[in-house]
Amino acid sequence: MKEILEAHKGPFTGAGHTGLYEILTTSWHAQLAINLAMMGSLSIIVAHHMYAMPPYPYIATDYATQLSLFTHHMWIGGFCVVGGSAHGAIFMVRDYNPAKNYNNLLDRVVRHRDSIISHLNWVCIFLGFHSFGLYIHNDTMRALGRAPDMFSDTGIPLKPIFAQAIQNLHLLAPGSTAPNALTTASYVFGGDIVSVGSKIAIMPIKLSTADFMVHHIHAFTIHVTVLILLKGVLYARSSKLIPDKANLGFRFPCDG
Repeated sequence: MKEILEAHKGPFTGAGHTGLYEILTTSWHAQLAINLAMMGSLSIIVAHHMYAMPPYPYIATDYATQLSLFTHHMWIGGFCVVGGSAHGAIFMVRDYNPAKNYNNLLDRVVRHRDSIISHLNWVCIFLGFHSFGLYIHNDTMRALGRAPDMFSDTGIPLKPIFAQAIQNLHLLAPGSTAPNALTTASYVFGGDIVSVGSKIAIMPIKLSTADFMVHHIHAFTIHVTVLILLKGVLYARSSKLIPDKANLGFRFPCDG
């Protein structure tokens, strides 16, 4: 593993992954940060797939269970990802040694932290104004009684054309790109309504303007979360406001 890591030397990463093996084998917080982040991401993926592609025949018709499982895995995922960031910040304060990590990947990222955070900052501002602005526009138009001027399927449509194209690709796959497949990977992409005991288990989800808008709100909130968590890690040792944070312990990780 050490040889594989140290063999990676890109044009922009200096000494590359040199020293990272030692970090992961000597720092519990670094190991915990990576494991929590991966576990949290996996839990969020599981939350989605358990209702989009139900693994058991009767779970899809037990709506309360489906909702509870989704909520359960999303909460676990959220806490794990935030915990991963917190332990990453603790690692930077307690276990990170700048002298042993000169010009490697981690050092280069820390040195470019202002650029990274400022880029994330304008992305969050852009997403916030545009995605949330659509909802403010809709509220204003509704208040003025101008329903045709709202962003909706019956007003001004904003169809998710790329997502619809991907759904259509999956729908047509059994007859074209996967000729031996009997049906699509999920009936969410299209096809028949699947019912068990006169209760709908799964059916095609036709994407529309509402999906387009709410997914951009998700993009906004997720980017803001990444901004806060990443800033907490990159500025854990020092910042312009508190330059000696590394000597104070894990107290001011994100002083923005």
